[in-house]
Amino acid sequence: MPATFPYYFGCPAWSNRDWIGKVFRTGTATGDLLREYSRIFNTVEGNTLFYALPPMATVERWMAETTDSFRFAPKFPKAISHERRLSNAGEENSAFFKILEALSHGQKLGVSFLQLPPSFNINNLDTLTSYLKALPKDFSYAVEPRHISWFDEADNEKRLDDLLETHGIDKVVFDTRPLFSSKPDDEEERDAQARKPQMPIRHVALSNNPVLRFVGKNLIEKNEPYIKEWAPVINKWILEGKKPYIFSHAGDDAFAPYVAQQLHRQIKRINPLLPEFPEFESDRTPPQKDTEQLDLF
Repeated sequence: MPATFPYYFGCPAWSNRDWIGKVFRTGTATGDLLREYSRIFNTVEGNTLFYALPPMATVERWMAETTDSFRFAPKFPKAISHERRLSNAGEENSAFFKILEALSHGQKLGVSFLQLPPSFNINNLDTLTSYLKALPKDFSYAVEPRHISWFDEADNEKRLDDLLETHGIDKVVFDTRPLFSSKPDDEEERDAQARKPQMPIRHVALSNNPVLRFVGKNLIEKNEPYIKEWAPVINKWILEGKKPYIFSHAGDDAFAPYVAQQLHRQIKRINPLLPEFPEFESDRTPPQKDTEQLDLF
């Protein structure tokens, strides 16, 4: 993706072999997937860090294989967020921040996002406050709340937003409405609907790097109402001088790049000065997926 791109656009991962010959160039070797991914996208969700921290040699290889404008968006390890629940996690914090320091030193660190456990609610606000106050100030962060108590459109929500804004931290918006907008078209969407939460949506930017995680349908034309809703919001953030992080998912993430492409094209209709989205190996049209209407519904 061009270095002049005014926002960061990526997918949940870079190692999807289904993209070879469609999104990635034909013949791309398994060992070159990250290099090829960074030719098209300029960020990626660091979901692997949620489950286990990689050796530093692996982090260094990641940096070497990506373009100068590429930024990783690491996810806080579940050992910190879900197991320790932001308390007594000194050793885990230290190991995670060493990786952030390495990425930052290599100029490859983007926003790091902290996904709160589904049961972590407004009653845990003091714990969250203490944890955020202690974060190293040199990095950019975003927090993804997952409990309904954070979305009361009243005092609870204001307290969270005020806390984040005070510390220059953005709030992750996790929009799964497209995924749930109709019955699943295939087994992958059925599984995704069983796994993904449905959270309230806010068009919010509390700091310089608003984060949107957008989960689309595999048949991308079904995403159009939501794409048209988000495009002017993202463009407004860009015009305000912010640099958003937009992560495109799909029920089957083989289709996630096409969701990203669809969203960028809609933003570009509003703002024609934006660069063109990098070309895919395919004919620049999404593949047609055989659909199966499931009798389970």
